[in-house]
Amino acid sequence: MSSTTQNGLIVSAHSADFVWRAGGAIALYAQRGFNMTVVCLSFGERGESAKLWREPGMTLEKVKTARREEATRAASILGASVRFLDCGDYPLRVSDDALFQLADIYRELRPAFVLTHSLKDPYNFDHPLATHVAQEARIIAQAHGHRPDQPVLGAPPVFLFEPHQPEQCEWKP
Repeated sequence: MSSTTQNGLIVSAHSADFVWRAGGAIALYAQRGFNMTVVCLSFGERGESAKLWREPGMTLEKVKTARREEATRAASILGASVRFLDCGDYPLRVSDDALFQLADIYRELRPAFVLTHSLKDPYNFDHPLATHVAQEARIIAQAHGHRPDQPVLGAPPVFLFEPHQPEQCEWKP
């Protein structure tokens, strides 16, 4: 990656969210030459995987493997790379280690912008949690006391995906 290439970061609660909520933006910016990186906090192994769970002999690990493969394929089609933090699903729980890992990704990529979920979603508590985590990791990456041997992050803007029920999520463009 050249030093002039810009990066975009997408923080997705589940492994399918980035596709249907920001797929167009990801593909557009990839086409414009940005290195687009998706971080999936969860595989969506419980909430988004009903079809997989109906298969005989399905296990949690098989679901996670299938979801990883699907998300990796989708990211590739959009022109992005994808990373997985495996923080669980229903409930999504982000440990300090995962939060620091995301902060380190911010520092590594130094994104020009960040895309993530809306601030409110009464139908899926994992989505606003992902937004909170994306913003908290950004703040940690800006702190001089986090890995003081590394340069701090500036302040990349954070933009929010439009939720599937914008009026009930109090979303404003």
